[in-house]
Amino acid sequence: GDVATLSAQRLAWKTYGIDPRADKIAVFVSIVSTKIPFKGTGKEYIGDDAEPIRRSVKAALQRCCQQLKVKLRRRQTAKDR
Repeated sequence: GDVATLSAQRLAWKTYGIDPRADKIAVFVSIVSTKIPFKGTGKEYIGDDAEPIRRSVKAALQRCCQQLKVKLRRRQTAKDR
């Protein structure tokens, strides 16, 4: 798979209170640069072997998931009141 798909699959979702099998969640990643090592001519697939890109995508996903975790907890707390 490409770097975004593999990064999302490898993420420890339960750490953020998300069960990807039960919860509906979608991940969209947009990477813009003139130096991206595309694996095909369609420019839709970036190989997972590009370590700096993989680390950046993983870090971005983790930041987003942390924010989502806070929002979900607040929503659950408000619902429980």
